[in-house]
Amino acid sequence: MSGVWARAGKILKTIPRTTRTRMMNGVDDTPSKTLTYAYHGTATSMESAPARNSTQDYADFIESKGAALKPVAGAFFGHNSRMAKDRFHWMFSPDKDERVASLLSWIQSVSYGLGSFGLHKFLQTRERGALVVNADYRPSKSPNEPAFDWLTYPELQKTMDRTLQESVAYYDPSVLVVVFVFLPSKSGNSLAIWRRKIAVPNNVRLAYQAQITQAIAALGRDYAVHVDEMPPPKTEPPNPPPKKRKWWKLWLST
Repeated sequence: MSGVWARAGKILKTIPRTTRTRMMNGVDDTPSKTLTYAYHGTATSMESAPARNSTQDYADFIESKGAALKPVAGAFFGHNSRMAKDRFHWMFSPDKDERVASLLSWIQSVSYGLGSFGLHKFLQTRERGALVVNADYRPSKSPNEPAFDWLTYPELQKTMDRTLQESVAYYDPSVLVVVFVFLPSKSGNSLAIWRRKIAVPNNVRLAYQAQITQAIAALGRDYAVHVDEMPPPKTEPPNPPPKKRKWWKLWLST
């Protein structure tokens, strides 16, 4: 399949960097170890590759089948014994790395097909979930394409990250597709992560309405959020000291 990054590159080129930063909610621009290494080797032009058709069929999206998650299994699922707050960093600006900024714009440009793809994964697994994509990974057979993984809610519970789980627990899978883009640190022990919500196309939703209704009816109603750090328990105020009895009451009681 042909490359797809031209459209994203052209979109980024027409938007000033400061404007893009404001569009991404004005998040922190302070340099970090998690993203410092990403400054190197990101100046390659992306305009020479042909763009993917915005209405491309969902079947054309590439799945990594776990390969994109394997290098960051410790960060994603806590295999390195670090707390979720130390493994997932939600407040970094996507403008710090061209791969992340381009990927986010590309996701928006192919939202029609990606929305259909996400709905297909929901119907296939019959479970709420999210599309996850590693901005630092490209499959060897299609180096110009990002590769997606679908993680169901039970799999996201294993991350112990509250934001990941709450983003997926109660969204309407017939209307939205949740997408997480992440960039691992050089060590792979932590990652910066961003969330996007893509609309499911109306005509696709109508075409699969019977299957959607059946799948949603079978969903669980209780989505527990698993975290590795509980808030401190509320301390009960100390009991007030007993009131001293007046001397005449003591006298009358004798």
